[in-house]
Amino acid sequence: MSGDEETSKSLPSTSETNNIEESNEQNPTVSDVNTGALEVADDKNSASDDYIRLRVITSDMTNEVHFRVKASTPLVRLKRSYCSKLGFQVDELRFVFDGHRITDDDTPKKLGMINDDVIEIYQERTGGGI
Repeated sequence: MSGDEETSKSLPSTSETNNIEESNEQNPTVSDVNTGALEVADDKNSASDDYIRLRVITSDMTNEVHFRVKASTPLVRLKRSYCSKLGFQVDELRFVFDGHRITDDDTPKKLGMINDDVIEIYQERTGGGI
């Protein structure tokens, strides 16, 4: 598209990613929300190849956030981290991967996720009665 995209082939042009090999904290670490990059770390003694990068994108494609999670970490941690940093309740949003809703006990490994897979976010619909 533009000359800028040709020079930056490893990162999407809409956001940045943290390249931290290991985390020294038990709690999720988060970079500046305005950069669009978040990291959810699980164990302090994990090898870097146990982690995968996931892209969380809103349904209208206006917001993209990158997560780096351990393949065996339940995705409820990613969901909580995303919602707390952007001011949502977990039950207000629907997280979808490959056309299927992500449950709290799903892990990237269980879902067969690989680097740069996309999780889509939709506003949860309620109601229906007249």
